[in-house]
Amino acid sequence: MMNRTLVASLVLVASATVVAAGCGGGGNKLTKAQYVAKADAACAAAQSEGKGLDLSTTDKIAANGDRAKQIFDELANKIDNLQPPDEIKTQAQSFVDGLKQEATQFGDMTQAAKDGDAAKVRQIQEKLASESSATSEDARFVGATGCARLFS
Repeated sequence: MMNRTLVASLVLVASATVVAAGCGGGGNKLTKAQYVAKADAACAAAQSEGKGLDLSTTDKIAANGDRAKQIFDELANKIDNLQPPDEIKTQAQSFVDGLKQEATQFGDMTQAAKDGDAAKVRQIQEKLASESSATSEDARFVGATGCARLFS
């Protein structure tokens, strides 16, 4: 069974992806405040969208995991399309890389759930919990505290 905090984090991130698609950074670099506002708005939207996804058991991960992964992927792509200022560029990229890595792991976990491999689901959940902590640190560093709360 998936930890509720982790489930909420994953769902929030996934939901933020969808909303983030509506607030792209275009081709211009954003100020730090603009970057943070757009990233946090995307994460808040992801949280809202993900509230309806139940990922509390292996069976529910198998049933709902593809949608959650899609939301995760969309969030990562949306935030990746934002143009952070140079002062936070490295951490912003690390944040995006973390989101992408978590989306991949979430897809692997969904497949393990579909295969009925509860042990592998638990193993991936442990990895995700650790990776979520690192992603949260990157989000905090860039100032996107709304996104950081998704992973804590």
